[in-house]
Amino acid sequence: MSVAFIGLGLNDEKGLTIEGLEEARQANSVFAEFYTNTMPGLDRKKLELLLGKKVVVLNRVQLEDEEGKPIVEAAERGKVALLVPGDPMTATTHISIRLGLARRGIPSRIIHGPSVTSAVCGATGLQSYKFGKSVTLPKEPGVPGSLLDTTRDNKNRGLHTLILLDIRPEMAEELTVREAAAKLVAADPTLANWMGVGVARIGSGDQFVLSAKLQEFQSQDFGRIPHCLVIPGRLHFMEIEALKAFCGAKDADLEALR
Repeated sequence: MSVAFIGLGLNDEKGLTIEGLEEARQANSVFAEFYTNTMPGLDRKKLELLLGKKVVVLNRVQLEDEEGKPIVEAAERGKVALLVPGDPMTATTHISIRLGLARRGIPSRIIHGPSVTSAVCGATGLQSYKFGKSVTLPKEPGVPGSLLDTTRDNKNRGLHTLILLDIRPEMAEELTVREAAAKLVAADPTLANWMGVGVARIGSGDQFVLSAKLQEFQSQDFGRIPHCLVIPGRLHFMEIEALKAFCGAKDADLEALR
């Protein structure tokens, strides 16, 4: 009677660690969710062949509204594995489920996987300890005032901001860097000249990273989702070099961030 929260990583089933693979193979029941993030290269049939088990995909209602009822019921009968995109506890949904298991006396463990919050540092060359609070930009019209406040506060402190873009697979609605830039500039036209770093399909073979002003992103196609956007703060000379080498940043855009 136990539950293992297993991170799938960023792109496809090959992102599983060996430990995660072994744990899932030993489980009596294997569940997965794919609504907290999108894995562009994941093939469910390949995943099941790799594990040698059927994978039951749970939706938002089952995990949030029903508090992970299928997982709890299966855990009362044996070992359970829950496969999640990225790193398991970066989504509050999974923390809530784990707390619910603890209240029922059901033990659980975490097997970590690569996450966008750490991988974005490698993709852009921006240093991890210089990121401030992350925010999520919703698909709905407009931009929350709290998002703008957080981004400005981070920037004033010289910190980078990771803006996660809303993903709703069940509704086929995915926010892109181009749409995000347009929403931000519409909410505050002074942001048009802010530099951003757009990242698409992080961790995949066709990962795409580009640094430019937000106004330029409005006409830039980043291809398939998932996307995320970084607003850099004050830059270290190594970060400047990395943005130029890996993200196509222009000297003129970087000058104000030195």
